[in-house]
Amino acid sequence: MQLLPKLCMAATAGDGDTSNGHSSSSSNKQLATAVSSSSSSTVSTSSSSAAAVSEASSSSTSLPSLPSLSAAATMSASRAASFAHVTTLLPLSTSAAAAAAIAAAADGLVVARPACVSLHDLSTLEATSSTSDSSADATSSAGSVKCAAHLNAGGSNAVFVTGHQDGRLRVWRLSARAPDRLRLAASLPTLADRLRRFPVPSNHVAVRRHHRRLWIEHADAVSGVATSADGRLLFSASWDRTLKVWALPSLRCLQSLPAHDDAVNAVAAAPDGTVYTGSADRRVRVWAPRPASDKSKRRSRPVYHLVATLTRHAAAVNAVAVGCGGHALYSGGNDRCVVVWEREDSATHMVAVGALRGHRRAVLSVACAAGGLVVSGAADQTVRAWKRAPDGRGYACVAFIEGHAAAVRSVAAAPVVLPVQKEKRRHDGEEEEWRLCSASFDGEVRVWSLRVASSSSPARL
Repeated sequence: MQLLPKLCMAATAGDGDTSNGHSSSSSNKQLATAVSSSSSSTVSTSSSSAAAVSEASSSSTSLPSLPSLSAAATMSASRAASFAHVTTLLPLSTSAAAAAAIAAAADGLVVARPACVSLHDLSTLEATSSTSDSSADATSSAGSVKCAAHLNAGGSNAVFVTGHQDGRLRVWRLSARAPDRLRLAASLPTLADRLRRFPVPSNHVAVRRHHRRLWIEHADAVSGVATSADGRLLFSASWDRTLKVWALPSLRCLQSLPAHDDAVNAVAAAPDGTVYTGSADRRVRVWAPRPASDKSKRRSRPVYHLVATLTRHAAAVNAVAVGCGGHALYSGGNDRCVVVWEREDSATHMVAVGALRGHRRAVLSVACAAGGLVVSGAADQTVRAWKRAPDGRGYACVAFIEGHAAAVRSVAAAPVVLPVQKEKRRHDGEEEEWRLCSASFDGEVRVWSLRVASSSSPARL
């Protein structure tokens, strides 16, 4: 296997060993200031973004530096970043099953737990709407929430989807009568869809010995959900090794694909309709709509097929995220790195150009935000924020965040909408700001404010 270069950029010439995850050297200049609202929170970062380029764990998968990136270190050193702990959203229950899944949306931050799904305003962080007690009772037996996403379904009411341990997807919609309430709109597959498929014997498939299910049903936990840019399709990945395609707004299952040889842990969709899945089989697979033929032109929905298989991870892939308008893909796995892929016109569709290293344990989640920001959360209880260079030839770790007492299972990021006068400063290259959100297995959801000052204009992501 060809070794990949590291895309992390050190802000200093030294290679300081930061394998313990803390920046303990007093000679390192502070890149960020942590202001925690909780005295028990511990947050730290260092401009030696070598804290992000940890050479720890000198395993056989360690990736060598790429000489062409050394010139970009000057840009990294000129950046000044600061972050602050804004608030912590605690679970209603201390049960271990209360671990949350989060997702950023145009309407705010979606926080999904087994007993409650809520929507928070990203500016005030107040819960603008949440599920009622009756909706919570309806999902009490669904098990833990594995994933959440915002559906680009159009209309005035926000729509969200959550994936659960019981193999079902649940669609939530803002109530028209009570705007502060989220109601359970549907559970997938819907009863109507199951009744329509049930009488046909060919619709029943074997999921294990002496056990059959409808092919529209997931046989294990739903581990990832994503929606197409046009809001017409929903994709769900499951530990049953399948990828399913659903139509919106009809909520009918259109296709079920045997995606991987092991559990599928994540799914992401690009603006052009391409879909990426990451699996415990250490592979990332690329799916795209099949070119329309004369016979299939009558169909209103695309039929997906396998385009390429990407193999660069040395362990299970836990997360995938799409950036740069679909021209870049980020995949995190148990090999403790985030592999960066870029689009190329070839049979492989994507080529691995490097890796972002620094986490000391498995990377469990990855998210992208406008402005060239990539955020990763890991089992080492830390969150790292990476800033893409304007020319796209390197990355700088602008924040190394501690504070969680358990593994970070989900992350989300969104740019802060600023007033007109501050927006002008942002476009002048003085400052950019994001809200970073991280959820851990102990049920805590922490919200951070990240500001990055740079003299150069940000890259679009």
